[in-house]
Amino acid sequence: MSGNRCDIILRRAVLMQLEAASPASLPVETVMLGLSAAGLCVGERDLLKALDYLAQKNMLELARSSISAAHVRAKLTAEGRDFLESGDF
Repeated sequence: MSGNRCDIILRRAVLMQLEAASPASLPVETVMLGLSAAGLCVGERDLLKALDYLAQKNMLELARSSISAAHVRAKLTAEGRDFLESGDF
């Protein structure tokens, strides 16, 4: 499987996980656990890269805790939900 195809699968899995949690946000660690439970073995660096990409596309929002900058949460946006509902992937 090509790297680009793996990126697409990872991004879609992230969006689906956030959709399941919506309207709540999820800590990055929880997203990683969910991906692992779904059979996707992904490192933290690759996950953060995917989250950053999806945030730049306005499909999710990333929020850092005001108490600890290392604590990051992700939340599905309306654009992310529309993308999933469109089936355009």
